[in-house]
Amino acid sequence: MSQIEFLSPATPVSMADEWFELATADHFWMQWRHWVLLQQLKRASRPVQTALEIGCGHGVVRGMVERDLGIPVDGCDLNQRALEMATKGKGRLLVYNVFDRNPAMLQAYDLVLLMDVIEHLEDDREFLKASLEHLKPGGLVAINVPAHMAFYGEYDVVAGHKRRYNTARIESLFRQTNVKPLSIVSWGFSLMAVLFARQLALRFVSRERKIRTGFAEPNTVARSFLRTLQRIETSMPFQMPVGSSLLALGELNGR
Repeated sequence: MSQIEFLSPATPVSMADEWFELATADHFWMQWRHWVLLQQLKRASRPVQTALEIGCGHGVVRGMVERDLGIPVDGCDLNQRALEMATKGKGRLLVYNVFDRNPAMLQAYDLVLLMDVIEHLEDDREFLKASLEHLKPGGLVAINVPAHMAFYGEYDVVAGHKRRYNTARIESLFRQTNVKPLSIVSWGFSLMAVLFARQLALRFVSRERKIRTGFAEPNTVARSFLRTLQRIETSMPFQMPVGSSLLALGELNGR
């Protein structure tokens, strides 16, 4: 466990703690999202030497980015329990509320990561605005969110999601926060049928088991099937028109 620095008080967050036990670095969905992130950062061709993951939870994304980009990634969250699950990395682990706007943290980073975070906030625009204050002018922000309100269901409720997104909403958020969109990609096209099946299945599952049932890789056969979907889709030479998630990369306009 890494040493945790307290820049803000720890507070309860809208996130199911059980998810952190399931979202490991070898989970197919975590690997798939990470692959999409790396592809978009590569296409952006911007130098990144420092990064901040806001809402880092148990630090799995932070660890994967540090490994593959070779840079220190500071991770912050308000969930002390989740941070205590994180392993030691190159960057710092912080209990930190971006609305506190700690002077040492502002305009300090080349990249801010918001990986499945803003859907948990009532006011996603104000949260994004505060997060962006931690970027250097011209810095990059990467946002991943669940897509399509048609798929909003019991899993989202238990996971603490306030909404799912479409491209228009992300574009609007970027316009309102002075961010130039570099790419907004859909991914997980082949998972859309899986999401539909999950919606049906979770009707018959107790609230206490919805996260595990909805996110865990249940057995070897299912794991192999889902990884096959991942390999097929990520090998395609073109972008899928729709998907179960959206990943957006933007550049903060100079101030």
